[in-house]
Amino acid sequence: MRKPICIIKFIICLILTVALSVTSSPLQYTTNAATKNTSSKNQIVIKSYSPKAKKSYSAGSKFSVSVTTKTASKVYATFNGKKIKLEIKNQTSNGYSKFTGSFTLPSGNTKAKNLGKIKFRVKYKGKSKTFYSKHITCKKDKNVSLSDVNYVKVKKGVITQIVSYQAETFTGKKNDTSKPYNNYLPQGTLDYGTTKYETLERDGKKLKILTLRCGKKVYKYRYDKPTNKKVTVARQFKGYLPDHNEISVDDFYENSSHTILSLNTLWKAPFDFKLKNQKYNSGFSVDKVTYKYIDITFCYATVFDGELQIPENNPLFSKAKLIKNKYDYTLRLYLKEKGAFYGWDAYYDSYGRLCFAFLNPAKITKANNKYGADLTGVKILIDVGHGGIDGGAVASKNSKKDEAYYNLRLAKKLASELLSTGATVYMTRTTDKTSSTDEKMKILKQLKPNYCIAIHHDHNLRSSLNGMGSYYYYPFSKTAASYVSKQTAKTKIYKKKSFKWHYYFMGRSSVCPVVLTENGYMSNSYDYKKIKNSKITQKKAVALTKGIVQYFKSIQ
Repeated sequence: MRKPICIIKFIICLILTVALSVTSSPLQYTTNAATKNTSSKNQIVIKSYSPKAKKSYSAGSKFSVSVTTKTASKVYATFNGKKIKLEIKNQTSNGYSKFTGSFTLPSGNTKAKNLGKIKFRVKYKGKSKTFYSKHITCKKDKNVSLSDVNYVKVKKGVITQIVSYQAETFTGKKNDTSKPYNNYLPQGTLDYGTTKYETLERDGKKLKILTLRCGKKVYKYRYDKPTNKKVTVARQFKGYLPDHNEISVDDFYENSSHTILSLNTLWKAPFDFKLKNQKYNSGFSVDKVTYKYIDITFCYATVFDGELQIPENNPLFSKAKLIKNKYDYTLRLYLKEKGAFYGWDAYYDSYGRLCFAFLNPAKITKANNKYGADLTGVKILIDVGHGGIDGGAVASKNSKKDEAYYNLRLAKKLASELLSTGATVYMTRTTDKTSSTDEKMKILKQLKPNYCIAIHHDHNLRSSLNGMGSYYYYPFSKTAASYVSKQTAKTKIYKKKSFKWHYYFMGRSSVCPVVLTENGYMSNSYDYKKIKNSKITQKKAVALTKGIVQYFKSIQ
């Protein structure tokens, strides 16, 4: 029984000996070390790379990228859709080198743009490693600007043409309220437009509104007041327009009342007109006139030929500047004085040229009359409110005479006073006839007077409301309205006065300063008593005339 025990002991000893031998063998240890060293030599080691953190670079600039790794490596970088191979710039003695390359950022961007990360890839002895930088931003290109035109995507193939004498434009969803920084488009204007219309209901009538590619909205049709006659503003038909517009200066000159700029165009594309640097309050009133220049942006124009030289003696402008934007051109006209601008109109003449007529300040002289001024050569339009089928407000159900009657009576007395100064006076009506919105606007556009005053009387369900109101729409009409308000207040005919911004339709014409006057409340007993009084009506006419004359004195 002793032999098996000895055999077992022998086997255990043998196993322990072999185990110890394997663990402590110098040869085996050396072999492991050699394996370890061989693995290190084949590894990809990135000592450094650049850029690593977030970076912002100027548009159009070139920036470098680099990776420091083993000299025998192949190094690539991919950024903004472009892949490049980096080359060795500096080789070091320890087997590592700096690989470099460069990327050029895009230009022409109108705002900063995140272009993503740089992807680095290193290949070495059959292995590869990929790593990334942080985000790279391309700064706004300072040499490229965007105009005020807010272009929208509209399907091509359907052309919109303005067929009315002009088209009022507006912005905003489900809203046809034009603002002082919107502009009319002249008859003949072309653009692509939407075929799906916005529908609004006004006074029980449905209106269709379409959006032009230039971002402006116009009526497809509307209804004239008070006749309710349907008026087509824009028609649409199938067709294609040139992919760009070309503008060239034809002429720049003065006539007896206006400065005229005429331009040749490839086609009758829309434009945007703005009084720049004008600050508006929330309700579009202005605390003061702040605009210093006018910007006219020609939509889709990629060519603008000819230099516009402003004569030194021009009464409005001191110089002109042409600005190339990303999608169009802007013509900037600098005013000789801040706020010294009096109105404008645009139209296509019989030769197809786009013409801008800028109203020059009317010249007057001193005179030995009760107003101290000679207004010879000055054209004034009196817009006589209501008339015919539209009687306007009434004092009560039993009143025999309506607002239209009192408007005409005051307007005639005002016309007589203005004629005494030498002014040339026009009236939208001289009898009790219907005078529609479109008829009045056409008169204003055709005459292009130096001044327009609208005569109305107010009404409110609250019979306690009283006083005189003087209102403006455009900033260049504010001064004219303020003088009328001040001169009327001096008469003390009214207990109160109102002077503010108003959305009156005639006021929205840009042809000249337009002042809306509400000469007392038909619904207030105190005001109505004075409205009926012919002598007080005469005093009102004199006060209005003084305000008009004072305005012309102020712009000399």
